[in-house]
Amino acid sequence: MDTRKVQRTGKSTFIVSLPKTWATKNGIAAGSIVYINQGDNGALTLSTDRSERDLRVKLDIGEKTGDDLIRDIIGCYVGGYRIIEVTSPHMSSAQKKDLHQIVNKLIGPEILEETINKVVIQDLLSSEELQSEKALRRIRTVVKSMIHDSFTSLLNNNQDELAMDVIQRDDDVDRLNLLISRQFTEILRTGSVKQETQNPIHAFNYMQAASNLERIADHAHRIAQIAREYNCTLADDLKEELMDMEVQLCGFIDDAISYLLQTNSDKANEMIDLIREIQKSAARITVTSDNLSKSEMLERLVLAASLERMFDYIMNIGELTINLSHSTKQAEKG
Repeated sequence: MDTRKVQRTGKSTFIVSLPKTWATKNGIAAGSIVYINQGDNGALTLSTDRSERDLRVKLDIGEKTGDDLIRDIIGCYVGGYRIIEVTSPHMSSAQKKDLHQIVNKLIGPEILEETINKVVIQDLLSSEELQSEKALRRIRTVVKSMIHDSFTSLLNNNQDELAMDVIQRDDDVDRLNLLISRQFTEILRTGSVKQETQNPIHAFNYMQAASNLERIADHAHRIAQIAREYNCTLADDLKEELMDMEVQLCGFIDDAISYLLQTNSDKANEMIDLIREIQKSAARITVTSDNLSKSEMLERLVLAASLERMFDYIMNIGELTINLSHSTKQAEKG
């Protein structure tokens, strides 16, 4: 580690010299501009270039199509690249269709250029336009609505259109989750997200929380599929149990994200203990009798498994709050 002695010039200006090897390597000369970012812990990060030359990537997809191609584009997007130049010696219509499909499922990117063997995708969303905290609140809202509507569809046994709407909303959660992951990468790679509003420790925990909400949305999607595929009239006691579970799930999701944003570890601990008790009662859904059809027995088992996992993911968010609380205290002490 290099050390430098702070010098003073004039009445209020402090000067620190730059390491010569670093300056030479980065082409620093008299008159060069150096960008400085200040972190919450007081650390200063120097950068010689705030341009986006390193945020452009060329991707030769060859003959890739379908999920393989989609995963590559998502990887570049989450990796923080703002311009993705996709090329192939013989780009097929199927490949271009897949590119249009994935761009429509991401927040920010648009196709700005398309030729016979090239497609250029550029992210037009400024990092400051939708911060992780705001995106996390939006995911919470969408997930709660998915849970409510998936349970409504299941309980009424005649809400096929509502169930389909839940399934489609799962894409909205995926898009927001990927956006939060991307913003975390941007903080680590470029510092382009203003650190006064978001530091890496908070961003990491928000990204993990978004991932847990996305998994809860997957289970709401699953319940909506059950509502569409199984034509069962649920017993009154099961309906009552599920209505209670829906209210509790939505309430805990609200609390979990609120406690995380407030860094309230005491409330998070209380919530985790309460959920563990509720999980025991949720297991009663699997209780069967000889009067149940095979279809309803299977439906109960799938529902119980999804409820258990959703409560687990909410507890995960509570644990993130506790971890963040201790990390924040450590940073303050440092």
